[in-house]
Amino acid sequence: MDNKGRRILSAIISIVIIAVYAFLRFQRFQAKQERQKAQQEQVKNSQVVQQALQDNQNKLNEAAAKIKQAADSVKDKNSTTESEELKNAEMNKEIGEGYNIVKKDGKFYIVKNNDFSKAVELTGVTEALVIPTTEEEKNLKYNVLVVKKDGEYRVVDETKDGKDVLVLTGETITEGTTFVLKGDTLYIK
Repeated sequence: MDNKGRRILSAIISIVIIAVYAFLRFQRFQAKQERQKAQQEQVKNSQVVQQALQDNQNKLNEAAAKIKQAADSVKDKNSTTESEELKNAEMNKEIGEGYNIVKKDGKFYIVKNNDFSKAVELTGVTEALVIPTTEEEKNLKYNVLVVKKDGEYRVVDETKDGKDVLVLTGETITEGTTFVLKGDTLYIK
């Protein structure tokens, strides 16, 4: 009986070992399948995300193109309007830094960047001149806007809506006049 018991015991142990081995192999197989499924899901998700990003990029590109087209059409419209307004001007002289003095319908205007819609009217002005000026200490050359208002010539600041900087009492200024600035003294030539 000893032999028979040993055989039964070894058969049971063999069955248990085979069952454990089969169970472990089955678990490995399931884990492998789950990993493959997870990888497939991840690939699907990344493709969906990639497609969504591509769609958003296309929409942004379309919106940017529409905005650019609208801006170009507005710019073209403004530039044609501005050039027509300035073409009909009696006088249009460049002062500098994008500023011009324009005479239209007997009135004088300071215009920046050729945008007549934002022009500043100089009231009471009967004459306007752009005078070349040399600042000797700094070796600079630039233009100064001089207007005749109330019978006197005045140097005005075009960047501050034509505010007076200096009144030239008793002076006569012409197109050929030039200014030389030495220190705090303005010489008229």
